Amino acid sequence: KAVVSTQSTGRNAWKDELSGTCVTKQIKAKQLYLKGVQLEREGYCYEAIEYFRQALRLVPDIEKHVDVNIDLGPSSAGNLNIPGFEEVEGQPLSNLTVERGPQWVEKFNTSETHFADVYRCFPDRSVSGTHISALPNEIILTILRYVVSKELDMKSVENFGESCKWFYNLARTPQLWQAACRKIWPDVQPKYESGTWRSIFINRPHMRFDGVYVSRIKYHRQGEQKPNLCCTLQTVFYHRFLRFFSDGLVLGLNTTQPPQTAVAALKERASNNKDVTYGQYTISGREVKIVLFQRDMSCRSSIKLKPDQSFNITFKLSGSTGRQALQWSEYYMVDKKNGQTKKSNIEVVPPHFSKFVYVRAKSYTAMSAGTI
Repeated sequence: KAVVSTQSTGRNAWKDELSGTCVTKQIKAKQLYLKGVQLEREGYCYEAIEYFRQALRLVPDIEKHVDVNIDLGPSSAGNLNIPGFEEVEGQPLSNLTVERGPQWVEKFNTSETHFADVYRCFPDRSVSGTHISALPNEIILTILRYVVSKELDMKSVENFGESCKWFYNLARTPQLWQAACRKIWPDVQPKYESGTWRSIFINRPHMRFDGVYVSRIKYHRQGEQKPNLCCTLQTVFYHRFLRFFSDGLVLGLNTTQPPQTAVAALKERASNNKDVTYGQYTISGREVKIVLFQRDMSCRSSIKLKPDQSFNITFKLSGSTGRQALQWSEYYMVDKKNGQTKKSNIEVVPPHFSKFVYVRAKSYTAMSAGTI
């Protein structure tokens, strides 16, 4: 009996010790979690994450034991040390001091602006789920980089900025527009330009990459003459398409098929359509020069072009960014056969050579293949 009594007493003492340890851990975790909630409300999201992480290590389900709607008192973001808990699991909390000024911004590769100057939105009424205002600015800006993508879909960024003041400021983050400008003009310097990076992108002539340029061709020609019959007229109708990419690649297609089919054929850089021509373009001011080559269909595993014939076109870019048009200036063909080069000039007159008009293709930016 004495042995059983001793074992029971030891077991009870051990339970009491474990219970006391659990209570102490829960108290520590609760204070750490509440400190994280306070920092999050004050805008120090990344410092708050450190405190949340420490609390979850102690008690994984700490959220069930904490009422986050309580009043946490006055701000104390300048001093993050919790009295009595100078160290938790061997990690001193003094290392979690708040960093102010530009040093804090430079910690994150995606940081775009001084977030203290960015308007923040808050829900007008209580919501059951997490409101979008809980997202840090740098996460939203990272998402915007995917929205812009390689097609430089700044139109979607502008639409995003029409939602509220907070999104308006984020959509006009200078580094976002600077990245788009650098993609087109690697050597552009803002000190030589007037206005912001956004104004440079809008006002400086450049091609659009989130759509196609379409030219509608329609004319009449004389048909075959038959005895004892009147002369017949035939109507010729087709479309010319051009698709530009930010790295200098351009795709061309002449087709009588519906425009939807042609737009789909030009969506990818490597098109399965055998009639698509490939080439390069350069732009100087408002002058756009294009060199196109036909595809060698004998090589099906990869894209191989026929170098013996090229189509050289010069356009004049007109209109604003959203309503661009390409006017024909010059068109000639170069044939290289038997060691000889022959240049054939073609007169660019309507209706055979009507202007190209830009049309945005939403399917080109429906999915993002990567960030800008």
